[in-house]
Formats: sequence, C-alpha cells, structure tokens
Amino acid sequence: MGGGGATSGGTYVETQRRSLKPTGKPNSRCDLYVGGKKKQSRWYDYEGKAIRNRDYFHQNPKGDIPFPHDHPWDWSSGKGERYEGHDIPPDPNFH
Repeated sequence: MGGGGATSGGTYVETQRRSLKPTGKPNSRCDLYVGGKKKQSRWYDYEGKAIRNRDYFHQNPKGDIPFPHDHPWDWSSGKGERYEGHDIPPDPNFH
C-alpha cells in the first residue's frame, strides 16, 4: 500500500456481493455498496490479504455499535481472521 494506507493498487467497487472476500487485488481497497449506500471498505496488503475493514452500517439490534468503525485482520494462524470488537474507531491513516 502507499503511505498512510493510501491504495497504490487502486480502488474498486462491489455491488453484487453480500460481503467482501478476505483476499483481493494487492495494495488495493474495495468498497461494498448495498442499496446504493456504502456498507464496507476493505484494504488489502501487498499479497492481497485483507488488513482492515471499515464498516459504515450493518445489523445492530441493540443500537449500541458506533459507526463507522474499523476491524483489523490477523493472518498469523494461516487463515484470515477479522477482529470482532466494535470499539475500534476509524484509523485516519486509512483512506
């Protein structure tokens, strides 16, 4: 990725998926739109592995989750796992 989370591999849009894939184009960002609204952004590293999600909305029955919020990814187990907590504010370095 470029400096500060800027995508040197470009940005692309998905509209026909329920969720974004854990792998994508190296050094890129993918934005998921549902019903014309941006639902999620996902950044990919130099190997095309997800490194961060930004959720703009999703199901929240209690109404207690702040939006937008970020989820980092962990690949140390060999398969990508997204941190599930919702208390991570958006990282200003990812845009």
